[in-house]
Amino acid sequence: MYPVSVAKVAAALGGARTLGVVPHTIGELADAVAHGLPRAVVRQIAGEAAPGDSAARRRIADLVASSATLKRSERLSPAAGERAERLARVVALARQAMDDVEEARRWLNEPHLLLGGRPPIEVAATDLGARQVERILLNIEYGLPV
Repeated sequence: MYPVSVAKVAAALGGARTLGVVPHTIGELADAVAHGLPRAVVRQIAGEAAPGDSAARRRIADLVASSATLKRSERLSPAAGERAERLARVVALARQAMDDVEEARRWLNEPHLLLGGRPPIEVAATDLGARQVERILLNIEYGLPV
């Protein structure tokens, strides 16, 4: 299940300006990840999730790849690209569920009791963590108990 439109994930990754070509299907997005997303997506995701907090942006960028890796390569490895896509998907879903960009940003960065007191954006760095965060966000979006 892909919980949010590919267009919204592509927008969180920086859209056409960052990606060059905007993917319209999950298959196109998977191909872009496999061939190496541009490193600029890391800055874009971090800015989308925590625009006013440089420490939080650095922390979020480090969830995708180390600063040394980002300096060395123009493109992300497939593994780093998957982490970037996962974080972009969670950012896009938070915006969709909250229907408010600032509220979504706050929610992503504040500790959450159901996630062991960790911020959702950090938990979402792993596949299992992203599934937990997505479940909570979908419950919020549909007005179900969290």
